[in-house]
Amino acid sequence: MFRSRRALAFLNVVGVGLAMAAATAAVFHAMMFSTPGVMLAVCLPTLFVGLIWALLLRNPRTVRPGSTFRVAWLWSIPLAAFNSGLAAGLMMVLEAQSGYLQRFFGGFLLGISVGATIWIPAMLLVLLLLGGPIAWSQRLAAKGLAGAERGEGIVGGVVASASIAALAYVFGLPAAKELFGFIGLLLTQASAVLGVLVGLAALTLAAARTRGRQAFVKRVEAGNEPLFRVESTDEGKVLYRVVSQGEGYRVADYEEEFATLDAQGEVTRGTRVVG
Repeated sequence: MFRSRRALAFLNVVGVGLAMAAATAAVFHAMMFSTPGVMLAVCLPTLFVGLIWALLLRNPRTVRPGSTFRVAWLWSIPLAAFNSGLAAGLMMVLEAQSGYLQRFFGGFLLGISVGATIWIPAMLLVLLLLGGPIAWSQRLAAKGLAGAERGEGIVGGVVASASIAALAYVFGLPAAKELFGFIGLLLTQASAVLGVLVGLAALTLAAARTRGRQAFVKRVEAGNEPLFRVESTDEGKVLYRVVSQGEGYRVADYEEEFATLDAQGEVTRGTRVVG
């Protein structure tokens, strides 16, 4: 069938990390543009933390049975504080001439305490812009496979949009004279460009999977897929996989429920995943 669901999820995990890194670095540069190396100090840790956060959000575990609030959302604030500490520590190292380890830990402690009061609201804004669509996509995914692909497409579109916004800002900046400023600007630009490409790739792949699944169901309904059959039940249409055993006089067919279909014939839930 269409075995690219994991690839789609992988693209969006990477895309969220890239978009967070580019957008956050752009925001902090706008607030602290006179600070050398601020984009480098912000972009690297945010890319790392953003990938972890995006992976955590893939876990469907909730705080308690029946709740819609996922455990991963509880990690947002400590991860933002950790990100703040890493960024502050790296910024202190970039400004140091010696004693790099002491400077890093001093900056880290400053970042997770005083710096977090600035970082956490800014970081949570970025998390809201990206986390909101992820939560929406997870609610759609609960409705079945078709909803999951729509949700992944939404996340891909938001990743591309956030990356485009960051790209519009950083490409208008003059080339930095200091080395760390130049590297930080280049890294942020690369994150934004890759975020656009990955987001668009996820959006395209989600649409292709949807079209491919719809075409497959239509072929089954038209009788062009002999190993599958669509039948109507009291709960709606059901896609079956049909297996024939024996030939000639003794023939035995049995049907295995493969997936249920919605009113439009799109695959929703199934005992076997079409894709």
